Amino acid sequence: MIDVTQIEKNKKAYYASIKAYNVCHIDLVDKLADMGLFEAPASTMLNLHNAFPGGLVDHLIRVAGYAVKLNEMLPEALKQTKESVIRVSLLHGIGKTGLYTPCKSEWHIKNQGKMYEFNEDLTSMTIGERSVYYMISNNQCDGWLTDIEYQAILNYDKGQGDKMAEWHTSSLGEILKMAIKLAIMEEKTKA
Repeated sequence: MIDVTQIEKNKKAYYASIKAYNVCHIDLVDKLADMGLFEAPASTMLNLHNAFPGGLVDHLIRVAGYAVKLNEMLPEALKQTKESVIRVSLLHGIGKTGLYTPCKSEWHIKNQGKMYEFNEDLTSMTIGERSVYYMISNNQCDGWLTDIEYQAILNYDKGQGDKMAEWHTSSLGEILKMAIKLAIMEEKTKA
């Protein structure tokens, strides 16, 4: 759980990173902010990760930190630019904005730790698909994502049975996946 002060710090850090690393148009972040980006949770249940207000941006920032460190460890032939690593890290999960609504069932909250439910008004998409959709539908993606960045965002949440996503990815996609796993592991220890 984080407090209002930390949510505000994360908001400032997110905007600063967007500007410093040329991640996307600020207009996209402003539109997502209006949709609840900075208050959004990263997941629905307490046994998952960051299932609290502000959990999503907290998670995205943590993923970016791990991704930069992982990228630095790679041999030159596999390294990606820092801008690209930060871009996919900060944008991969924006599709969770507006995806969850507070759980209305006290029983589910108390007995299952289900803090949020899925917003049934939204069309079913993976998080990666919704993230790219938000960028495209707001005309904020044109010229900002490379094909490798697009692939990393679109495929990070595909199942292990998806051989195309699993075997035909770039080092950027693998950096993102590993950074997400590490961030989630850390977040679960703080729960």
